[in-house]
Amino acid sequence: MSNLRAVGGGALKPQLEMIRGNDPAPSVPTLAPGYLLRQVSLEDRHSYSQTFQTAFDDPSPFGDLMKHTLLGGFYVVEHMPTGTVVAASTAAVYKKSQHPDGHSLQWVVAHSNHRGIGAGQATVAAATQSLADNAPKYSYLSTDDFRIPAISIYLKLGWKPLLYQEDMALRWGTVFKLLNIPYNENDWPTAP
Repeated sequence: MSNLRAVGGGALKPQLEMIRGNDPAPSVPTLAPGYLLRQVSLEDRHSYSQTFQTAFDDPSPFGDLMKHTLLGGFYVVEHMPTGTVVAASTAAVYKKSQHPDGHSLQWVVAHSNHRGIGAGQATVAAATQSLADNAPKYSYLSTDDFRIPAISIYLKLGWKPLLYQEDMALRWGTVFKLLNIPYNENDWPTAP
């Protein structure tokens, strides 16, 4: 998987992007007993930030996400026995030149000790539905090539690779190969 990272081990730049229209998202999967999908609260800042640090080296974006989140669009999964936030996804508005409406899926995270239980997929499905209900035309997300489990979830929920620059077709081909999914670059959009 070394070709999924830049020299030195960091993420390749620019990030991969995906887009999704406003068709309904598949239903939110049922969580294992002891886990609850809910809206974030300000009291979750510390727990969210701790979970975020198990997945990313970046500073926690909690405050910035709270400013940009669509109403009712910041989903977390709580591990009820401990009260810990173990997964989160955010439907937010971050405008970019390529995506002027800015409706986007932001900072999908799952705690390293709670992966594989469907918590991440539940938050992504819920946030994706918020975007489908609110985005004027489409939504976008940005992701790193090596986030294979997250990309697998996005594809299952109807997100489409966006081949917005020349090297994207090759990079997406590598991702699809790792996911053992047939890939034809002509199947994917080159512009939103």
